[in-house]
Amino acid sequence: MRWPADSSDLERLGGDLRQEMSAMGAGLRQEMHATGEQIRTDLGREIQATGEQIRTDLRQEIQATGEQIRTDLRQEIQAMGEEVRTELRQEIHASGEQVRTELRQEIQASAAETRLQMEQFESRILARVDESAAETRRYFGVVAEDLKSDIKTVAEGLGALDEKVERFRGEVREDFGRVDRRLLHLEVRVVGRSGPA
Repeated sequence: MRWPADSSDLERLGGDLRQEMSAMGAGLRQEMHATGEQIRTDLGREIQATGEQIRTDLRQEIQATGEQIRTDLRQEIQAMGEEVRTELRQEIHASGEQVRTELRQEIQASAAETRLQMEQFESRILARVDESAAETRRYFGVVAEDLKSDIKTVAEGLGALDEKVERFRGEVREDFGRVDRRLLHLEVRVVGRSGPA
């Protein structure tokens, strides 16, 4: 390379260099702009493709996760349902046993109370029956005594009546005897009068 001999050459060389540098700068700027546009375009495409892929992957992952979650939830709900049904069956069975036990106890207590009441009622009835029987015996004893007295009176009356009847019969026989004697005496007188003079 040859160096310029004077200042005019230097100026011309500087101008040439500036032009070359300016041209190079413009070319670099254009190239950088084109490269930047290409990079932006490529990056945009890559970003879009990556975004689509990411969205697709996310959709697939979300869908798979959702399916897994739904499956897990179904299994958990089914397991919980089975557990709840088992617990309910056990509680119902235990409650049924408790209710049956309480009912048995109440029935036994009620039966015992009923038996006690029946025994007390039977005792009262028997006491009343005994009282009524005693009163009836006393009443019929009094009636029997009255009947005995009445029967004695009737018997005494019948005895007196028999005596009166016997006396009446004797009197009637005596009366008939006197009548017979009078009739015989009258007959004798009649026959005596009707005989020969």
